[in-house]
Parts: sequence; C-alpha cells; structure tokens
Amino acid sequence: MSNPIKQHYIPRSYLKNFAVEGRKRNHFVDVYKMDNDMLLEQISTKDICFEKNIYTIPAESDEVKYALEKHYAENVDSEFQKVYSLLIDEKALTVTQEEKIQILYVCLSLYFRTPRILNLQRSMNNQIFNKAAHTADQEGMIKMNLYGEKIKFHIDDIEAVKKEHNERSRTVFLVNHLEQWGNFVKYKYDCTINVIKINDANAPLITCDNPVSIRHFETNRFQGLYDPKAVITLPLDRSHYLEIHPNDYADGQTRINRLTQDRDYVFTTNGVTQQNAEKLIIGYKGDIDKHFDIQNHYEKPENGEEFVKKAKYRAEQALILFEILKKKGFVSKEFIGKLKELLEHPYCKDDIQMLKYKKVLSKMGKW
Repeated sequence: MSNPIKQHYIPRSYLKNFAVEGRKRNHFVDVYKMDNDMLLEQISTKDICFEKNIYTIPAESDEVKYALEKHYAENVDSEFQKVYSLLIDEKALTVTQEEKIQILYVCLSLYFRTPRILNLQRSMNNQIFNKAAHTADQEGMIKMNLYGEKIKFHIDDIEAVKKEHNERSRTVFLVNHLEQWGNFVKYKYDCTINVIKINDANAPLITCDNPVSIRHFETNRFQGLYDPKAVITLPLDRSHYLEIHPNDYADGQTRINRLTQDRDYVFTTNGVTQQNAEKLIIGYKGDIDKHFDIQNHYEKPENGEEFVKKAKYRAEQALILFEILKKKGFVSKEFIGKLKELLEHPYCKDDIQMLKYKKVLSKMGKW
C-alpha cells in the first residue's frame, strides 16, 4: 500500500452503500453543503469526508508515520463490507462473540475517528490566540497561559504558533481517540442490537459526515459517552438502520433483533442524521430532495401535530407492551390481550412490528 496523504475519516466502503456505481467501480453520491445550502449532485466518494494527513503520526519512519491510516484501511475500511453484509442479512438472527465485537469495533469507529472533536479544539485554540493578539505589548510580544503552559512569542509569529499548537492537538486526538474507542467497544459489548428495515421505497434513509449518533433514550440529547440510557444509531444504507441499545435492555448478547419501520420512522431518523451532520448531508441520487420533501410535509402544522400525537402514543404503548413481554412472555394472555387492544387503535392498526407479532402468534395457533 502506498503512503496515503488524502485520508478518509468516513470510509468509502461505507459511503458506497448510499451511492450510484459508475465506471471502474467509482461511486457517486448527492451532497448537501450545510454552510451555503448548496446541493451538489453525483460527487465521487473519493472527494468527500477526507482530510489530508489527519491520521499521519509525527515520525521519521514512513512505517510509523502512516501506521494509523493503514490500520484503518486494513481493520475497518476493508472489513466494513463484511460487517454490513452480516447486519442486513435477514437470516442472521444471532452472531458469534467475535462477530459482535467486530460489528461494534467497525461501526463505532465512525464516531471516534471523525475530526469533529479535533475541529472544536482547533477552533478553541484559534479563538484564544486571536484574543491574545490584542494583548501584545509595544514591542509586539505576547505573553499568555495556554492550558497551563506559559508561552511567549512575537505577534508576527502568531500564525506559526497557532499551527504548532493545532498540530499538538491533532497528536493528542490521535492518541486519545484510539484509547476511547477501544474502551467503549468493551463497555458496549452487552448491548442489544436492532437492525431496522424501511418498508417504504419512497422514504429513503440519508447519511452524513458524522453518521453515528449517541443520544439519551428519553431526552434525545447527548448526555455523555457513557450515559447508561444512550441509544447509538447509524444509517447502514438507504433502507437499513442500526440501533445499539443500552446494556440494560440486552436480551441475549449475540442476538440481532430485526424490525420493520415506515415513513414516520424515516422522518425522525433522517432528522437525527441531519442534526448530527458537521458540514455535509449525503445521499443516493435524488434522495436528499426526497428527504427535504418529507421534512416539509411533516413540518406543516396539521401534519406535525398529528405525527407527534401518533408517535407519542406508539412509543408509550410499545414500552408497555415490551414490559409485558419481559414479565409475562410472548404467548401470555396479557401480552396477546394488549396486542389485540393496540391493533384496534387507529394509531397502531398499521404498526408493522405489531402486525408481525400477530402473524407469528397466528402461526402458533395462539391468536
């Protein structure tokens, strides 16, 4: 492998699942630039979600210098297709311990390797130096304390000093994100994994340049990396969505729950993806336009109010049904009775997952 300078923080092996394949196995996506509200059509995945030398380690030896980028290429980027194929395989209901670790390792890398935290640190550094520029004395000398370190330099050298400290921040990022990533994979091993399939071809999923979302189960906000009630999500392709649920919801360490959802679900999950994006929303040809059309539909007052009521009722009742399932069992009269009650309600009569439960119970002769 040649020494790579153009380094993708979102692997092309992931992005291609939202792309049109062109000649010579090149892949093209639509990209919406959030900073200037511009939609760019059919951009090569080679040309997005990268930063030059973001993973390059300061070292003399090329072997050491590019070791991290090569690790990603060999252990994440080249492995993503295997993990993806396993996750969308509807026949795969359980995985081995090794497969589950690999799922978590590969998918969670898309959270820890993105430069969002590094960019925040760089921005903070620059703001501090820009403010310090106003404190230069008559000789143009600046004295300041930066994160406990006393430094002194001439104002003419401020850009060079910024560059030096931003490079230090990048080195800290390289070390810290690897440790956090490894520890978090171990922490999440006992989680429950759901893979959601969307049943509406006209309601496609989108992705972005920061596709992994971590948010509290109830507040829908980030409340810390180790929040015990956090749900982790990742769009897998136009019609599959990964949910990693809190450890205390685990129903078998190596089980994959396969669920089906509709346009309502796409509206909320695409909203999460858009909110999580740093600079870019990414989608298959025409899908970003469809995303905004769906958002506009639900944001109309008459549609939005009904959606909120429906979503709130479904979420509350689904939790009640889940608790009955845990305590009484799938074929209990309590579970079946509650399921029948919900399927008679106008908000739940077309709920795909509840209808699946009914179908299974009917086959078992319990309905």
